[in-house]
Amino acid sequence: MKRVAIIGSHGLYANYGGWDQLVKNLAERKSDEVNYIIFNSSDSAKSDRVPPSGVTVKRLKFKASGFEGLFYDFWSILLCYYSVDTILFLGVQGLPLIPILRIFKRIKIVSNVGGIEWERPKFGFFSKTYLKLCFRLAFICSDTVVLDNEYYKIYTPDKVKSGTKIIPYGGEIDTSLSIDEEIKKKYPFITSDYFLSVSRSLEDNMIDELCESFVGSKHSLVLISNLTNSYYGKSILAKYSKYPNIVLINGLYFKPELDLIRRKCKAYIHTHTLCGTAPSLVEMIITGVPILSIDKPQNRFTLYETAFFFSSFIELQKLIDKEIDLSDYIPGIIIRECYNWPRIIEQYESLY
Repeated sequence: MKRVAIIGSHGLYANYGGWDQLVKNLAERKSDEVNYIIFNSSDSAKSDRVPPSGVTVKRLKFKASGFEGLFYDFWSILLCYYSVDTILFLGVQGLPLIPILRIFKRIKIVSNVGGIEWERPKFGFFSKTYLKLCFRLAFICSDTVVLDNEYYKIYTPDKVKSGTKIIPYGGEIDTSLSIDEEIKKKYPFITSDYFLSVSRSLEDNMIDELCESFVGSKHSLVLISNLTNSYYGKSILAKYSKYPNIVLINGLYFKPELDLIRRKCKAYIHTHTLCGTAPSLVEMIITGVPILSIDKPQNRFTLYETAFFFSSFIELQKLIDKEIDLSDYIPGIIIRECYNWPRIIEQYESLY
């Protein structure tokens, strides 16, 4: 039996981002050979769902975000280090504590480094310096470093490439809902043609530029984001709520409804510039709708080149205005199989 602690996410059944979906699937799809300890932050909503057998959840009084997230990760490590066989880090800001603890005991460390966090505009100089240090430390302290995108190999030191593993996020679409009068009332756009984009309200996700490109357009955009969680998101709400062809949905986490909106869109617009294998993009690959993606190397890797890649929002609007058949930009079934959750869970468990 392998005892594994998961550190760095908001926790089991949190609704923040891709790592929380990974945690949920690791816990719910785990084999009988693995027991998990999962730490939940104080800012993740309490869930009525009972953790699966073999999964222990410990709720801490720290938030997982911001500067407080350092204490959240450090305290999680101290609570579990001497009682587990392996720690799975989702994000590596807690790693500087590991060399000290290894003086007394050595356990296996598996680190999912996430994206190239120090390039995000939201971080200041000291945060960027610390995150860059932690990224480099991951290749020194970890038994295995997990990269979620092939593109990130360019940041990997040559001498440790053998210790890295490419494991993307998985995707799964809920098809339980269909359009009825209640759905039409709640989402009036659902029976019309609309373009969809889903992302967190971060500057590097370029949702301001995306919305601006639809101002004056005869086409409709539905944008789903955690808009009230940041100054940037609130500015998007204030700036674009007045446009009838731009529908802003703040924080939709009920998956059946979210997936219904995904399934019914005309095409999906992906604008992430600093993510690796973005979970929201993976979900759209599984959905099987046309994808229009900003042209970044990591997006090309995720999509296996099967999308329309635009380098500017003027180029995007020119394509949309042509009103051509977009079916050539639907990722194929073989690509969808690459993001199969059972396959991905098996890959993680093989690292323990």
